Amino acid sequence: MRKGFTLMELMGIIVLLGIIIVVAVPSIIKSNKNALAKEKEEFKIVIQTACESYVQVKLGEDSTWSPEGGKIKAVELVEEGYLNGNMKNPNSDKTIAQEDKTISVSMGSQITCTYNN
Repeated sequence: MRKGFTLMELMGIIVLLGIIIVVAVPSIIKSNKNALAKEKEEFKIVIQTACESYVQVKLGEDSTWSPEGGKIKAVELVEEGYLNGNMKNPNSDKTIAQEDKTISVSMGSQITCTYNN
């Protein structure tokens, strides 16, 4: 009696592995894209929340305060302790402290902050 696999058995295993790869790879790619999109959205929310908190505190200290030119530097939020300087921007892979970005602030009936990528 011979030991080992026949050519047909090996071909069957190769076909099964090929099917598994064809099914698995697109779903892995899709989940990576979804994770990146979620990371970008969460980054945006963290920036907005920190900015809104900063503006509310500044307005509480001085009700006539307004950001110079309607913008706040992201580094200012890091220096004031509203953001972690090591937080990475998923759009550029740089940390907030490394970027020289600004946040546009509009103060109407509510405070709106937009990070300028």
